[in-house]
Amino acid sequence: MTEYELTDSLTSLMSVASDIFAVYISLLAAYLVSVYLVGHKLGATQVITISTLFAVAGSVLVWGMHTFFSRAIPLADALEVINPDVRFGAHRMTRFVIVSVMSLGILACLKFMWDIRRGKPV
Repeated sequence: MTEYELTDSLTSLMSVASDIFAVYISLLAAYLVSVYLVGHKLGATQVITISTLFAVAGSVLVWGMHTFFSRAIPLADALEVINPDVRFGAHRMTRFVIVSVMSLGILACLKFMWDIRRGKPV
């Protein structure tokens, strides 16, 4: 692949990552607002259904971000070989940190639902 093709591919992947993160933040915000407003009024079946759908959707987004980094890191490495003066910033540790933070965000939202259902002050 040429430098241009590698750069174009990496840029396309960065665009996808931005979209994934935007949808992730929107999902978390929608869940948290819903939980805060009506979480204490929902029945057990409703809570389980909503929380399961949220967790599955969030997990798909986390998997998407993991896939993005799995594809972006080799492209960035190849670009750094072609042009060693420029750092492209896709590091293996970044994948671990971002995927971990996103996963913890999902768990924190589920904990928030648990606290609201138990009547703990927020």
